[in-house]
Amino acid sequence: MPGKKISIRKVLVALSWMLVGATLLVVLIAAINRTNDANCSVIKVTIEGSGETSFVDRGDILSIIGAKTTRSFAGKSMQSIDLRGLENRIRKNVWVRDAELYFNADRELEIMVKERTPVVRVFTANGASWYMDTAGVYLPIVYGKAPVKLPVVTGLPEKLLKRRSGDSSLIARVLGIVEVLNKDPFWDAQIEQVVYTPEKQIELIPLVGNHRILFGNGSEAAKKFSRLKLFYEKVLIKTGMNYYATIDLGFAGQVVATRAAGISTPVDKNIVPYKLTIAPLQVSNPVSSESRLLSGPAPVTTALKQLKTR
Repeated sequence: MPGKKISIRKVLVALSWMLVGATLLVVLIAAINRTNDANCSVIKVTIEGSGETSFVDRGDILSIIGAKTTRSFAGKSMQSIDLRGLENRIRKNVWVRDAELYFNADRELEIMVKERTPVVRVFTANGASWYMDTAGVYLPIVYGKAPVKLPVVTGLPEKLLKRRSGDSSLIARVLGIVEVLNKDPFWDAQIEQVVYTPEKQIELIPLVGNHRILFGNGSEAAKKFSRLKLFYEKVLIKTGMNYYATIDLGFAGQVVATRAAGISTPVDKNIVPYKLTIAPLQVSNPVSSESRLLSGPAPVTTALKQLKTR
């Protein structure tokens, strides 16, 4: 049986590909060696944050990595710089949400930092004060920084920990309330303080009006604020902001309130303390069994008008 002929063309093609592969390998090894032997030129720090006030600056980051200026690492071998270790050191700063370090094509050490943004000012039951971010992390007050206008929550436990189920649930409910306050200009203007009581209930202190808003355990914040706004627009706009002592949102689908002692207004003949349901708007008297729909003209308070136009 005659032997198979060897194709010279196929051999040449195979040798060509082997040569190309070897060349690429040599180039890659040379590039790696050049990178390992290259020196850092400068440090560049970029801090990303969504708040108006920054609580960590370039100087803080440089100090964390042991650099006095952005030229401190100039001439230092890139291979000798532990990027992962420096990232971990930066992330230990409580105000840092995330950090990433790498060398760009110009041998510059790029430091990308994402800063935590506080959404609420917390005053604990023991009198300490903190900020809290959207992840429920307690953040320290940084003195010397410009004050941040945020919703205020008082009476919380000294340190809430997300790994504890009870704390995690409370954090979620508080942040649910804060989210509404930060998004709705009306409630941002009207709610002066959120109070966590010793009975583990939440109360809201309004800026305008002498009433207390009982918010139950703080769950379903958006629904409760919706009912409360309806009550403001349909009831308090007629009675005045001081007619009721308490407004209780702790009952599902209802608003239950108690008239303030000594109140006597022209609408007293037509209205008594009530239970409010969304449709129809019903007022019931916890003192007597009478109930009726609100109707007829009534004075509109200047304070409520001002809040609605903010």
